[in-house]
Amino acid sequence: MRSSMDAPGGLSGSLSGRAEPPLGPAADQESAAYFSELLSYSLERLSKEPELLRADQEQLRRSLQDTAVAHHRSFIDAQRCLGDLRAQLQAATGHLDSLARDMPKLQAACDRFRVDAAATATKRADNRQLYSAHPAVLEVLEVPQLMDTCCRSGNFDEALDLRAFVNKVSVMHGDLPVVHRLVAEVAGVSADMLEALLQRLQGAIQLPECLRVIGYLRRLAAFPEAELRAAFLQRREAWIAGLAAELDDSHPYEFLKRLTDVYRLHLFDVVMQYRAIFADDAGVEQPGKGSRDGGILYTWAQRRIAAYLDAVRQHLPRVQEGGSLASVLDHTMYCGGSLGRVGLDFRPLLAPLFEQAVLALYTKGVAAAGESFRSLLEAHRWAPSSLSARRQASNSAAAAAAAADGSGDAATPTAAAAAAAAPGVLPQSLVEHVPLAVYANGLLAAFNELRHCAPLSLRAPAAAALQESLGGVSSGLAHYGLTRALGEVEAGAFDAACRAHTATLCPYVAACFERIYAGGAVLIDVRAVGQPLADMAAQKEGAS
Repeated sequence: MRSSMDAPGGLSGSLSGRAEPPLGPAADQESAAYFSELLSYSLERLSKEPELLRADQEQLRRSLQDTAVAHHRSFIDAQRCLGDLRAQLQAATGHLDSLARDMPKLQAACDRFRVDAAATATKRADNRQLYSAHPAVLEVLEVPQLMDTCCRSGNFDEALDLRAFVNKVSVMHGDLPVVHRLVAEVAGVSADMLEALLQRLQGAIQLPECLRVIGYLRRLAAFPEAELRAAFLQRREAWIAGLAAELDDSHPYEFLKRLTDVYRLHLFDVVMQYRAIFADDAGVEQPGKGSRDGGILYTWAQRRIAAYLDAVRQHLPRVQEGGSLASVLDHTMYCGGSLGRVGLDFRPLLAPLFEQAVLALYTKGVAAAGESFRSLLEAHRWAPSSLSARRQASNSAAAAAAAADGSGDAATPTAAAAAAAAPGVLPQSLVEHVPLAVYANGLLAAFNELRHCAPLSLRAPAAAALQESLGGVSSGLAHYGLTRALGEVEAGAFDAACRAHTATLCPYVAACFERIYAGGAVLIDVRAVGQPLADMAAQKEGAS
């Protein structure tokens, strides 16, 4: 520590190297006393004086160094404080400069505050004036809320009176902002009231309520007359569409009947309501005479009927029973007749839909019968049955008796004749041949579905489908006979089945078809049906 302080850059060095400050009056007196003392010294004493002074100086220097070493922390703290003070003074100087720069902004803010204060004072004066008229103003400001309450409670007359009052106030004091806000709020409530009135039209309401609602809408003057009529029909259409959408379509028969009831009841009501409310309409029966609404009722009714027919067209093919189809047809025809009283008779448009559905159901049954025959034909084992043997013996005995009586030229009753005499009974000869019997049962099932609803226009298509199915059976038998190697017994049974198909099944099926369509048997060419079997027989004979 002493060496560092003794160094030229040390503390003592810095202290000793300082410039001596100028002497004051006390120093001058001390110097004068010292000089007087020097004058009293002897020469020897004076010669020793420099050494003594250097010794005193050295002693003082060492004392100063000891003091500096003992109190060096104080010097360091003082130096640190001096640096901190210098930094704080610099920061304060920076803040003062920033304050000087922000003074114009402060001045501008004060100016704005003065302007705002003046405006606030003006508003305060206006508010005091408003407070003095508070009861009357409050009554006016509560008009929208009171109007909304009237709308919610169904008092539309009172609500419309309040609306008329606000319109009058807006004419008299339309320049006031509060009146503008009042008019805007009343307009919002009026829009809600308009929607509430239109929602009433979208529900199950009767004619008196419809008249009241249309009267309110006319007082609102939200629509021109033509648009008002369109809005009425749109809302009533939405109601009918909603009723139709709520129906369960998982059971097509029940769905179509209920849908028909919806249209029969409510479409009729809507047309009658429209005619009663807008009595100057020319009516849907005379769309070309130029009614005031431009035939909007006719167009609307046409669209609703088209929607109903689309629903019938979509769900009718899902009805898989002829009796159900007939019931739906009766229901829809009754609906068309009821709506015909208001000029909406759509019954002619139903015929193509039901013809298509009936023909599809019938052809599906005929096709299923043919598929069953083909499946059984592939797996069937041909063998003569006991019933066939007994019938052959009976026929032989009858032929012998006829020959003995001299009546051999008389024709023996055949199964075809029996079938013609009693077409409702399945010939027993077909039971011997399982594929033909199953096929006949399938055709009878198809006829049973057809008989419930047999449009006359389907006679030719139904006969053509039956002819094609019978021809397919003949072709199947012919192909089977030509491609299979059968034994003598099996060949006999197979030939008997071929003869039964041509001589028994075809006439029997034609007779059954005759029971459904009078004169329909002539449309079935039995000879053409049996031609593949005749060709097969001729080919076998030629091969043998």
